[in-house]
Amino acid sequence: MDERSVHNSYLRYRLENYKFELPKNLIRQEPPKERTEGRMMKVFDDKIEHLRITDILNILDKGDVIIFNKTRVRKAKIFGKKITGGNLEITVLGKGDEGFVCFIRGKVKDGDRILIGDREVKVSSTNDGKRLLIGNLDWDYIESIGHLPLPPYIKKKEDFEYYQNEIGEVSGSIAAPTASLHFSNELLKKMNDKGVIIKYILLTVGYGTFKSITHEDIRFHVVDEEDISVDNDVIESIENANGKVVAVGTTVMRALETAAYPGKLKPYSGETRIYIYPGFKFNSGVTHLFTNFHIPESSLLSLVYAFGCERRLKRAYDEAIKNGYYFYSLGDAMIMDRNYC
Repeated sequence: MDERSVHNSYLRYRLENYKFELPKNLIRQEPPKERTEGRMMKVFDDKIEHLRITDILNILDKGDVIIFNKTRVRKAKIFGKKITGGNLEITVLGKGDEGFVCFIRGKVKDGDRILIGDREVKVSSTNDGKRLLIGNLDWDYIESIGHLPLPPYIKKKEDFEYYQNEIGEVSGSIAAPTASLHFSNELLKKMNDKGVIIKYILLTVGYGTFKSITHEDIRFHVVDEEDISVDNDVIESIENANGKVVAVGTTVMRALETAAYPGKLKPYSGETRIYIYPGFKFNSGVTHLFTNFHIPESSLLSLVYAFGCERRLKRAYDEAIKNGYYFYSLGDAMIMDRNYC
């Protein structure tokens, strides 16, 4: 490898390569009135087209396979009050052996007693610095008084119906698989009527989805663990596909690539920490990715660079900003074909 190639390879993994300026007005604060009314950029080969979400019906053909994440978001944001006074905002992340693991906004220390609804619990801490709520709590009670935990960049805090995945089935995620938010059951019915094969994996989205890459060499980033399940019927559909295989969202891509490691698709149920960045060898058989426009310095952006070619995706993102596409969870979407560069 010559000196120039070594230099280019080095720059490929520098954090600065994953930064771009995004106008604040392109971070949508309220969802569209209808799920399917958003815009969709089509990036096939080196051609960029500006379409609508419903145009996916013209892109997919009979026999194509499209795969969704069937997770739903828990109403995991709750409010508490210290016995000694002081309001708290709590995001419940999951159930541990000793209690519920959470983040707490507000001044609190180990041993404090707080009221959540009409129930009193004690605050403790985990070894990695998160908080624990110990006491008479369960998921049914939490969700009965809870709210959807919207992403931190959405300033207007209310329970947007849009943010709950209409096509999902299994509650458990702390954040929505945002690519699937564009799809209504009506749109899925139209795809099914056309002969498109619709399948589902499950990846329970954790709060780590919002975690930025901070290391100057992106290869040293660590992705948080998430639970996934990929069943045999999904694998058979991919293996027998005669046309396109479309992953809807980075969560689907990560689940399928986990199931395909180290080289062949197989059923998988368990945890994944897979981290996909440029140079990754894709083994799942996915030919196309449908996804939102992602956050700078994120593992989601590194995944789309890896799948769709960094050079091509940078041009597409520049085009999206120029044309006023919305970014992030409530934003617009793009569909790209697999591109090696």
